[in-house]
Amino acid sequence: MKKLNLTANLGLKIASLLFAALLWFLVTNISDPVDSVRFSNVPVTLRNTNSITDNNQVYQVLDDSDVISTVSVYAPRSIVDSLSKDNIVAIADLENTTNINGTYFVAITLQTNKYYNQIQSISGSIDAVQLSIENRASKTLAISATTTGTLTDGYIIGDVVTDQNQIRITGPESVVESVKDAQVNVEVTGYTTNIGTNAEIHLYNEDGDEVSKDSLKLSSSSVGVSVNILATKRVPITYQISGIPAEGYVATGVIESNPEDVLLAGRMSVLNKIDSISVSDASLDITGLTGNLTKTIDLSGYLPGNVSFGDPDFNGIATVVAYIDKKNDKTVSVPYSQIEFTNVPEGYEAELVSDDKAFDLLVSGLSDKVNRIDPDDVSGVADLSQIEAEGDDLSGDYTVNVSLLLPGGVTTSDMISVTVKLTKTE
Repeated sequence: MKKLNLTANLGLKIASLLFAALLWFLVTNISDPVDSVRFSNVPVTLRNTNSITDNNQVYQVLDDSDVISTVSVYAPRSIVDSLSKDNIVAIADLENTTNINGTYFVAITLQTNKYYNQIQSISGSIDAVQLSIENRASKTLAISATTTGTLTDGYIIGDVVTDQNQIRITGPESVVESVKDAQVNVEVTGYTTNIGTNAEIHLYNEDGDEVSKDSLKLSSSSVGVSVNILATKRVPITYQISGIPAEGYVATGVIESNPEDVLLAGRMSVLNKIDSISVSDASLDITGLTGNLTKTIDLSGYLPGNVSFGDPDFNGIATVVAYIDKKNDKTVSVPYSQIEFTNVPEGYEAELVSDDKAFDLLVSGLSDKVNRIDPDDVSGVADLSQIEAEGDDLSGDYTVNVSLLLPGGVTTSDMISVTVKLTKTE
């Protein structure tokens, strides 16, 4: 057998091998050259998050670093043309974090889910996810309800009630501690009837700025809210003063109150039946007083059922002053001619029997009233129906009481009577 000599023409054989390799490289690169492709906004999958959460901690991605803005892939054109964004796999393993000055970094691993062994290179615009890691905290907050907008004229907002009054929030300790208030808001513009709706819960810090809920877990995202819309009506207040002042004093009849009227709120059908608020209170008694009566009255006890005060700044307390002044006396000479006879018996004529032309009358009252009184301001009526006589003939003299008519604010304790002569007419 002839022995094979592998070393014969060794240089020629090596040159042939190199030429073949060069030829293969040229052929493949000419027919399927290396190309690149870019994909935007590739999401990063976070793995082993329980390595943080199991330690009663929470994490928050910073600067949207869990999205790679640009990923570049280099591979043969035939491979590049068949890739899409869905073939890019970006993973950050939270078991491997690096703390640099309080910020945690997690390296991003990039690969494709097909043709991965034919990819020459793959790289992203960022190579790590940045995290904030804090202890987990929880807090329970009361929910307050507010309204915005303007109601139709003549209507106000009554009670605003939520179907639950608390919410529990959980999240990073720094964020949870910054939340001071939980609110819901209802738009009421143009409404004249009650409102029932669901409203989103918003969180606020102590400065009134809204706190983002992105890193927080809420026990409820919204609550039911009922807004009571009430009609309004303004009515005056009247006060009933009782009693008589001390001897020598008189009530002036002037009553001052603050406020003089109140705004009521309720159903329109109820308000239509109310024209005023009448106050009759035991404290409004001027018996034996020699000076003005000043009292405070709680008006809420005088409101009809299902009616409330429409002014939120009014607490229902009113101040009342009943004025009392010293009584003044004066004697007035009143002409008898100012006494009128009524109910003169038929067939008779009546004539006053008196040697005087006037009678003296002691009047009392407020100084300004009494000082201005004039005899012409006083008149009287003698009712002859009170005459009683024996027999059919009424002719004769009779004493008849006179009912006096005095100006307002003036009184008298004098009893006036006159002698009347009845004469039968022909």
